[in-house]
Amino acid sequence: MSDDLGTVEESPEQVELERLKDEYRRQNKALDQSREMLEEEVATGRYTEEEADEMSARFEESGREMLGEIQSRIEAHRAAHRLPN
Repeated sequence: MSDDLGTVEESPEQVELERLKDEYRRQNKALDQSREMLEEEVATGRYTEEEADEMSARFEESGREMLGEIQSRIEAHRAAHRLPN
């Protein structure tokens, strides 16, 4: 749809898709920042390499699960409303 000014108005479905995509980007950025913080703490000696490896493995797994869940919601929303990738 477009209004008299020629701008395109997004459908509620498209707005929701953008919100989900923004959620994915924010979560991914937060995971990157947390990963960097863990690396800094290892560098300062707060954690041993072994502790850091264990924490990192758990962290990566939970991060993949969170991002996977958001991605599944994005794909389901696209399919339900026949939105393009």
